[in-house]
Amino acid sequence: MAFRDTASHRILDDWLTPAITVVLAFVVNRPGHADEAPTIDSVVLQDDALTESSGLAWSNRSKHHVWTHNDSGGRAELFAFDIRTGKRTGHCDMPSVRAVDWEAMAAMIDDDGVSKLIVADCGDNRRAREHIVLHVIDETPVQQDVRLAENQIRSVRVRFPAGPMDCEAVAVDAQSKKLWLIGKGFLPRAVVVSVPLASVLSGKETVVAKSGGTLAIPMVTGMDIDRDSGDWWLCSYFNLFHIRSDATRGDDLRSWPVTVLPTVKLKQIEAVAVAPDGRVWVSSEGVPCRMAVAADAAPSTQPQH
Repeated sequence: MAFRDTASHRILDDWLTPAITVVLAFVVNRPGHADEAPTIDSVVLQDDALTESSGLAWSNRSKHHVWTHNDSGGRAELFAFDIRTGKRTGHCDMPSVRAVDWEAMAAMIDDDGVSKLIVADCGDNRRAREHIVLHVIDETPVQQDVRLAENQIRSVRVRFPAGPMDCEAVAVDAQSKKLWLIGKGFLPRAVVVSVPLASVLSGKETVVAKSGGTLAIPMVTGMDIDRDSGDWWLCSYFNLFHIRSDATRGDDLRSWPVTVLPTVKLKQIEAVAVAPDGRVWVSSEGVPCRMAVAADAAPSTQPQH
């Protein structure tokens, strides 16, 4: 069937064809559309050897990698994972170290620009240990399997000022040059202590931690400090806690405003780490272990005391 070339047909053709062309060009050639990486909010850590992600630290070698380790009873080893895929890419074996109850870890860059990892053997459910142990190493490549010699590990014993306590939360504060440790208890009274980073990095044999007060938070299982803002992030099995960095908040921890946030639904949250982009991730126990984003760096929730 042949259509007559009427004026209305010509007008429609003159208007519609360019319009369709413009729309198609926008969809196909929209700037950045093809190159944008999808935002990842959760990932499964794919290694059956990791049964409980008890400590978590973001790599300073790669913004896409995290380090983690097992809980008590495991080998002295660290696992590196690519959060884009969940695949284990690196492994650090520490055969000269005895892992009693590894519960936390932290990452930092020292004054010489060297990336360090601090592993805290600090669990003490029975509150019977005279001291805990911090193991400090240079961060190994996230895409290699490495076996460390004894002389590549610096171990520091730490005594708590008020006697033994169970501890599962450790974080580096680059601003105050301290390593903070927080006790775990059923009551909302978390004991906070600190150790000078200089003492930790020097490999001094024994250090007595300094009391820092208490926070009204129960069952603290993990901690990290945002290296950019200085904000504190703590986790328990059921909640996330945010303490903003503020020069006016003083030294009395009891006066610090704490924002309480519901966290993601994972089996049992054991660790927290702030990513380079400011998102706050948590990890859980179980096989397979899971990581998920629990908050952004600037939550809108109002402080609760």
